[in-house]
Amino acid sequence: MCKAFPFIAALVILITATGVYNAFTVRGLLTEESFNFIPIVVISEIAFLFTIINFFQTAFTDPGVLPKEKPPDEENEFHVPLYKTVTINSVTVRLKYCDTCSFYRPPRTSHCSMCNRCIENFDHHCPWINNCVGRRNYKYFFSFLMWLVFHTLLTMSLCIYRVVVKPLWSDIPSLVVAIICFIVIFPILGLLGFHIALIRMGLTTNEQVTHKFPGSNNPYTRGCWMNFVSMFCRPQPLRYVGYSELCKTKPRLAFTKNTGKGYKLQSDVSDYSLQIESPELTNI
Repeated sequence: MCKAFPFIAALVILITATGVYNAFTVRGLLTEESFNFIPIVVISEIAFLFTIINFFQTAFTDPGVLPKEKPPDEENEFHVPLYKTVTINSVTVRLKYCDTCSFYRPPRTSHCSMCNRCIENFDHHCPWINNCVGRRNYKYFFSFLMWLVFHTLLTMSLCIYRVVVKPLWSDIPSLVVAIICFIVIFPILGLLGFHIALIRMGLTTNEQVTHKFPGSNNPYTRGCWMNFVSMFCRPQPLRYVGYSELCKTKPRLAFTKNTGKGYKLQSDVSDYSLQIESPELTNI
């Protein structure tokens, strides 16, 4: 089956349901009911616009792919330790060597088996967007969930109103859209609530599911308020385009390359350090 099928199906369902809602429910409300519905209809259309924008931003933004290193020589391949440890905010974190990408995975990085690449701040691979959710597109994913919930609730409310005030079988399209919205709203609300809880704790889905930091032993959290602020308000992280290419195009932004040990950014480029060869990491 095509990997993009869930993405295409989600997009078709979203656009089709909204199209039917506009063609029947909205038109019926504005022509047969009252123009008092104009403000809420406009708000629902704005919600749909932002839902689509964040959907595409999540799907087509680089989630934080770390370019693969050149594989080590065969004679040295078995001399690379599988794990190494670093200390982050007084908590010891174990880093695993990635045989596929040929470097030690930086903190919070995980290798996605679907994409076959290492993703920084890996949260999960979402088939509905045909992309991983990571450091560079997580805020778009979260915004998509918020706008989708808002748009679905508004659409369902207006469709139910339309069905209630009219004879039940006189507006079948509105009834069908209301049923679809009722079916999907609960899992979407649950997913949104789950990610609100994750941001509050400063965790990713991968860290929560694998129980990497049980209790309050999480070195990455900055407190509930600052976790939300840093997620929504921080500048867009740089995209890793590879050491060789970056040196040719923007040498001042080049990585300091540490073969077999991962990547780090120069200190004047980002406050998020990937220096995994250092014994102390404090600003993660």
